[in-house]
Amino acid sequence: MKKIIVSLVIGSAIGYCIRKMQDDGQFDCVCDSAQKLFSKSKKNVKNIGDIAKNEAEYLKDRVEDKLLK
Repeated sequence: MKKIIVSLVIGSAIGYCIRKMQDDGQFDCVCDSAQKLFSKSKKNVKNIGDIAKNEAEYLKDRVEDKLLK
């Protein structure tokens, strides 16, 4: 029982410290970095999709050319 109470007190203290740091704005740079990373990864996924689509069209054209000859 003693370990449970100590764990709850420590968890509450850590939660309070994190909330205090959030209110002070110390996590703003982390949020900005995460937003930049998300935007960059979204752009990269879109580019990969476009490349795959172009390759599929190229292969389709090559197959059609080979079949017509």
